[in-house]
Amino acid sequence: MRIDSHRHRSTTVNCMRTFAGAFVFLVSLFAAYNAARAEAPADEFTIDRTFFRTTIDNRSVRLEGLVVKRTGSQERLPIALITHGKASNLGDMLESRAAHYTGVARDLARRGWLAVVVMRRGFGQSDGPMAAPVSCATTTFADRLAADADDLQATLDVVSKRPDADPERAIAIGVSAGGAAVTAFGARNPKNLRGVISISGGLRMPDCPKEDVLVNAYRTFGVSSRVPSLWIYARNDSFFGPALVERMQSAFLDGGGDVKLVMFEKFGTDGHALFATASGRLQWLMEMDAFLRFHNLPTTKRERIVELMKQLKMQEKSRGFLERYLAAPTYKAIAQTPDGKSYSTQYGANTIEAARKAVLNGCRERHKPVEPCRIVIENDTWIGESATGNDRP
Repeated sequence: MRIDSHRHRSTTVNCMRTFAGAFVFLVSLFAAYNAARAEAPADEFTIDRTFFRTTIDNRSVRLEGLVVKRTGSQERLPIALITHGKASNLGDMLESRAAHYTGVARDLARRGWLAVVVMRRGFGQSDGPMAAPVSCATTTFADRLAADADDLQATLDVVSKRPDADPERAIAIGVSAGGAAVTAFGARNPKNLRGVISISGGLRMPDCPKEDVLVNAYRTFGVSSRVPSLWIYARNDSFFGPALVERMQSAFLDGGGDVKLVMFEKFGTDGHALFATASGRLQWLMEMDAFLRFHNLPTTKRERIVELMKQLKMQEKSRGFLERYLAAPTYKAIAQTPDGKSYSTQYGANTIEAARKAVLNGCRERHKPVEPCRIVIENDTWIGESATGNDRP
């Protein structure tokens, strides 16, 4: 049996110097991959572009947001709070949008979460300015990260009142400066926060990285934090290299924090882009699934692997292929050759139509079957012989 994978890839962009661990090239990648166009079929996801009307420091604050869930869900869903990094200048900060994170939100919604993206103060269409900005004169990140945690707490308080939200279960996911933000939030030990996931997390300035200040902040977080945490980095991260990350982890653990660190050897030309691309998302989504499963939180269901192996008539040695596929970013598909011996996959496409076209083209080009390949799985659903139009180009 032959199995190959054809991945949706992004356009390479130049890494720009950034402030507070945020990055223009990451925003650009998200615009290419995850921009919300409300393209999901009506029976797939419900996507709501919205604003969260909150109160922070006795002031009314409106925060730009996005809520994604499976259409037709009748139960209260646990909340996955997702937040962003920070661009290097005010223009890019204002142009960033919650909609850029729709891809990740769909991935969490598919796993059974009410996925909530929030733009913190000073970003996108959220009220501003950014609270407690930092500079090269800064000697502590306490005020800056406390303000970020305030935004996340205020958003979670608002979302928890929704009739489709389970106020007793929540996780927080952040990238780069957002990773530092969710770590600060977790250090407050909100009663309903069950886990914190930080990808390439930290805070820095290009002209004065303030590594000691960052390490001290994480030591302080570790003293109070008792929420299980998962940190994910790549060794070739240009912002937060392995030596610095190990200092951050040691400081956090010395304080008494609970964290699992995953350090990938290398990702692309700059590991700081791990969060954004389809191939990077596959890697950290698999780690996230294991973390959520360990803590008895919703994620991909392993019993689906057994079901699909039977339907595809695969042997046990192919389990890893299906585990990766089920973890892979939406939208995705598997195509099979007419003889049933070879497969191709596509994941991370912007629409299911794009995934179908790419996987059929990839199957045809790679395996060159006499008869057209046919799609047997779309996203996590078996369609097999009952599907129509599988030979469409």
